[in-house]
Amino acid sequence: MEKATLREEILRHIAMPVIPERIVQATACGIYPDTGKNLTRALQNAIDDLSESGGGRLCLSAGVWRSGALQLRSGVELHLETPETILQFINTEIEENYPVVYSHWEASPCYNFSALLYAKDAHDIAVSGPGVLDGGADQHHWWDWHHQVEEAWSADRVDLQQPDRLALRQMNMEAVPVEERRFGPDHYLRPNFVQFLCCERVLLRGVTLKSSPMWQLNPVLCRSVIVDGVTLSSHGSNNDGCDPESCCGVWIKNCRFDTGDDCISLKSGRDRDGQRTNTPCENVLIENNEFLDGHGGIALGSEMSGGIRRVLADGNRFSSPNLTYALRLKTNARRGGFVEEIMLSNSVMDTVHGAAVHGTMLYEDGRNGDSLPVFRDITIENIEANGGDYGIFLEAFPEVPITGLTLRNIHIDSARKTMRFMNWQNPVIENVFINGKRFPRPVSVRILGVPAPGAPLTAEAVCLTEQSLSYCWESSADGKVWIKCGKGKKLKTPEAAWLRVTVSDAQGNEETSCPYRVLSAPATGAAARLICRNMLPAGVVPTEEAVTRMQLAAMLLPLADPKLRGPVPKDTQAMTALAAVANRFLALDGEGNFCPGDSITRQEMASVAMQACGVNYRNASSTMPVCLDAQEVANNYGTNVARALYFGFMQLEEERFCPHRPVTVREAIAILDRVADFAGL
Repeated sequence: MEKATLREEILRHIAMPVIPERIVQATACGIYPDTGKNLTRALQNAIDDLSESGGGRLCLSAGVWRSGALQLRSGVELHLETPETILQFINTEIEENYPVVYSHWEASPCYNFSALLYAKDAHDIAVSGPGVLDGGADQHHWWDWHHQVEEAWSADRVDLQQPDRLALRQMNMEAVPVEERRFGPDHYLRPNFVQFLCCERVLLRGVTLKSSPMWQLNPVLCRSVIVDGVTLSSHGSNNDGCDPESCCGVWIKNCRFDTGDDCISLKSGRDRDGQRTNTPCENVLIENNEFLDGHGGIALGSEMSGGIRRVLADGNRFSSPNLTYALRLKTNARRGGFVEEIMLSNSVMDTVHGAAVHGTMLYEDGRNGDSLPVFRDITIENIEANGGDYGIFLEAFPEVPITGLTLRNIHIDSARKTMRFMNWQNPVIENVFINGKRFPRPVSVRILGVPAPGAPLTAEAVCLTEQSLSYCWESSADGKVWIKCGKGKKLKTPEAAWLRVTVSDAQGNEETSCPYRVLSAPATGAAARLICRNMLPAGVVPTEEAVTRMQLAAMLLPLADPKLRGPVPKDTQAMTALAAVANRFLALDGEGNFCPGDSITRQEMASVAMQACGVNYRNASSTMPVCLDAQEVANNYGTNVARALYFGFMQLEEERFCPHRPVTVREAIAILDRVADFAGL
């Protein structure tokens, strides 16, 4: 994929709006700022009159202009003349100020409260100037309609929006006619800030958006959209910055993003609706932007049922420690669709706290569906990054591996873990260094079997590319001084106290397993595996008693990062408890106590497993597992329960999850054995 050719092809689909040079001052129409009055009708009349007379620029001078929903018309540019010009959208009397109109809500068509600034079937429209669009959202207006589950131990709070969100999703899946999907009054679907539907030649330039009810910029099924020099600053739940949906020809440049969700998120419809519309988001150019806070800097999905293709993101900077992922791909088996011909290049990621690059097919509904998505022809090159749980995290379903992936000239430092790769097919990896280690290289080195004198063992390592690997076994009497004791992939356990294996490739890259304890007598089963990995004291017998939080913390210790620090519990100073809290394997209660003797429920255990397995998913909307008692699973645990089932860490019992049943010692040992295997311990 040649960058210059891709850029030229994208720009072929983008053109500036054609707006007459006629200038009309709002004050000349008898409309004045700073009156405290609701100016909706007067401003809308001025926009309508200007469009009917051939179009032009409607200028708002310095001051505060209070309004409800406005609809842009063809040929009209709304111009905010000065930095002191504030178009302030009213956040009270919602039904009067935001009438129900045809909308898209999270990429599903319906009728809902109007976007604050709305357009439909218009051409040659623009919003420009150094002024501010203030959406009026805060903790008491709009944002209080929704409680976002941000991470594993989020509180389980009332979510007014959730029933309507689920109802719309069900309407989508059942192909309910759009005319019958009526929300608005007595419902809680928050409107987007700016939503332009089925428009052509759209420009947003220079303005600042703040305090958005939900998504900030959402052009839908538009052709030729330019977003230039816009500041998007809003930290409410789902406050995405710019979300082009099924658009052709989008140029986002010179913008500043500081958001409560994804900064940019390309979309193309959700589930059945998106598959029926079948319109990709394509020909998108993202250049010279600054990304501050957000979930994803540049996200593709998750609503991508119509596909996303031909995207070039070049010369961008990601500069906030509160940015979770710089490049983010997210989808699931209900979405379907494809992501292809994607290039991220020449970008600096000063710091991220999730991963520089993150892609998963397990977002939200995960494997619960029959429409498998596809990731292919993705190039990531010339990247400098720092920090994160992972350097690069990309995974796909085994039925649809990632193909055509190229990673070139990538340098990432200070990542807690280097790379997660699941189901990549024949990637091209050139000059990639993470934490000073060159890739491809052997990773996730571990010993299969239970070390005991004379017991057969097998070394396992994962490598990105097929290549010949060498194995060197070492034994130790004290875990400090190591002596070579064998070569080759298999070994008969020698007399020793400890054992480890180092795997190296032809280029001299090598990785060593953790030390394994050699048991005194042959043994099998999950408990024996945990003992040899130092997760369980020798002689512990699995029982049907409820496991305590302190027992669980002790088992989790070898999976913890010892460098992490967290809050200190009021009721214990035990090292195991401190490590469990610091690594967010377990959470403190509302009083700051660890409660070491308390039991743990199965739904809590699902979050423990997902936190400890090494593939912590941040910023995932809540979903529910598929089981007979799904309604008993709390919203804040639903996503992790579904994933713990998918990864096989936990199982259903006669099609029920039993979320509130305490976990037994035997069950905890079995779960953590699977978690440790998955984590490569």
